[in-house]
Amino acid sequence: MKKGIFFGILCAAIFLLASCSHPEKADVSTKALVDSYIYQEDVPELQEIYGLDDTRIQKENENEFVTSVESELSGVEKEKITQLNQKFIAHLKKTTSYTVDVKKESNKEAVVSVNVKGLDLNDKAVQAKTDELVKDVESKITADSTDDEMKKLVNQTSFEMLEYIYLNSPVKKKETKVTLRLKRDEDNHEKWEIKNETEFFEKLYAAFGL
Repeated sequence: MKKGIFFGILCAAIFLLASCSHPEKADVSTKALVDSYIYQEDVPELQEIYGLDDTRIQKENENEFVTSVESELSGVEKEKITQLNQKFIAHLKKTTSYTVDVKKESNKEAVVSVNVKGLDLNDKAVQAKTDELVKDVESKITADSTDDEMKKLVNQTSFEMLEYIYLNSPVKKKETKVTLRLKRDEDNHEKWEIKNETEFFEKLYAAFGL
């Protein structure tokens, strides 16, 4: 009889623990993604929420930035590109903002709206400055300029334009809404999976001006 009672209590306890197993709150989970992927902040809780490594995300984002600029603008020092990336992130944190609005939430799924005020890369004042840089480089190219000289001059000016745009673009006046859809991980009920991962990140980066 005592064994039966003990077994019943044990089963009830196991069932209770299983039923209490659920992912982190949707708003906290969403902010963790934005702060890590966009603002490159340390977010160790990503491991518990999604099974993601925040330090790896930072390294991958930096490598992608450096590699993409290097491939387009040969001759620009890697150190300068890395420094631009760091300054750009600082500008993002200072200038842009976002809020999170949970539209639907349960232990199994969630729908969240991320309302972003990102960078306005088409700002008229910024575009005017880049136009000046283009005219300046055009004035330096002469009939005697070699192909190598022109390429070096154009690449350097292009980097200066990129640097000015990334570090001087103001915030947009209107918000851009990006929808995040989460579902509970079937193998681990304490973690979330991103249902619309590709679409979400594409729109999130674009909303911030990346």
